[in-house]
Amino acid sequence: MKRIFKWNGRLLLRDWKTRLILIGFFLFLGSFSLLYRQQNVVLPEMQLRSEYSDAHNIFRLIPDAHFEGELGEEVERRLGGNSSLIGLNRYILTQREGNTVEGVEDVVSNYLENGKQMALNNLFLLEATEFESHDILTSVYLPTKAEIKQDIAFYDALDENNLAIEWNPYASSEILKEELELFISIVLFIFIALLAGDHFTKDQVNHYSVTQGLPVALKTTWRTRSFILWLMTWVSAFFGFGVSYGLSLFFETTGSLSYPVALYVNQAITYIPLWQYGLLLFGLGMIVSYIFLLIITGLSWMIQNIYLTLFIVAVLVFLPQLWTVINPVTSWQPSFYTEIVSVVTGESAALFNLPGITFWKLPIIAFLIWLILEGVFHLIFKLIPTQRSGLKRRVTQ
Repeated sequence: MKRIFKWNGRLLLRDWKTRLILIGFFLFLGSFSLLYRQQNVVLPEMQLRSEYSDAHNIFRLIPDAHFEGELGEEVERRLGGNSSLIGLNRYILTQREGNTVEGVEDVVSNYLENGKQMALNNLFLLEATEFESHDILTSVYLPTKAEIKQDIAFYDALDENNLAIEWNPYASSEILKEELELFISIVLFIFIALLAGDHFTKDQVNHYSVTQGLPVALKTTWRTRSFILWLMTWVSAFFGFGVSYGLSLFFETTGSLSYPVALYVNQAITYIPLWQYGLLLFGLGMIVSYIFLLIITGLSWMIQNIYLTLFIVAVLVFLPQLWTVINPVTSWQPSFYTEIVSVVTGESAALFNLPGITFWKLPIIAFLIWLILEGVFHLIFKLIPTQRSGLKRRVTQ
C-alpha cells in the first residue's frame, strides 16, 4: 500500500496543472491578510454612530402624548438612557484603549456594562406591550428578543474571559476569522473541484496503467487519489493560513484568539472562543472536502469530461438554494451541510425554518454518504471493463 501511495503521489505532483493550482492556492491564502487590508470596512465606532442617530430619531416618530403616565415616562427614560449609553460606548471605541478610558472611568463607565444595560433596556421596551407606540418601537427601533439575548450572552462572554471589545476590524484575529469563513464557504470547493476534476480522465488519455485496472484495482486507486488530493489541499491550506496570519501580525493589532464567536447549538446561540470556532470549521471542512473529493475523482472516471464534472460539483454546492423555493422536509437533508458556516452560525436553521440544522449532524450524515459512495463506486468500477475483467487490447491485422 505504501508503494501505491508513493506512486500515485508522484504521479499527481508531476502534473504541471496540479503544481500550478497548489501554488496559486497557497499564494491566495498566504496573501489574504494583505488583500483584506485593501478593503474599506466599517469601523465599529461608525456603526454606533448610525445607532446613535436611530436612537434620536425614534423620539420624532412617537407623539409626546404617548410618553405621559408612569409607563410612558419609563419608556422615555429607557430610550434616553440608550441614547446616552451609545454615545459613551462610541467615545470608548474612538479612544482604542479597551473597555474603559483611563482617567474618566467614573464618567463613561465600562463598555460591557453599558452594552449590557442597553440590552436590558431593549428587553424592557420589547415587553412593554401596553405602551401606545409599541408597534413603532418593534418595527423601527428594537431588535428581536433572540438578538437581545445574544447581545447579553456576548457581553457576558467578554466579561468572563476578561476581554476588551474589538475596535479594529483589521486585527489579526478578525482577519483570520474572515479568511476561515471565506475558505470554508467558497474557496475550498472551487479548489478541490479544479484540483481533482480530471485526474482519472487524464489517466485514460495518457494510457496509464489505471486505465487497464493494473497493477492496482480501480477502487483502490480511487481511494488513494482522493486521499492524496485531500492531503495536498489541507497541507497547502494550513501553510497558507500560517503565512497570512504571520503577515497580519506585522501590520495590525493582534486581537485575541479567545474572542467570543457565535455558535448555534441546541436551538440557541452560545459563544465560544475564536480558536475553538476555527478548529470546528477546519474539522467540518475536512470531512466535507473528503466526501467531495471522493465524488469528484469518481465522476472524473465515469464522465471523462472535466467541464461536466465541474458543473455537477457546482450543482451540489448550490443545491441548498433549492430549498428556498421548495419547502424542505427534514433537517437531515445532506445538501444543507455544504454551507458549513451557515450551519455553524445558525443562519441555515433560520433561513429554512428548521431548528434542527446543527453542526453535530454533519459527521453522521458524512459517514452515511461515505458508505453509500463506497457501495455505488464498488458496483460502478466492477462494471467498467478492464484487463482484470477480461478486456483484451484490440489488435489490427
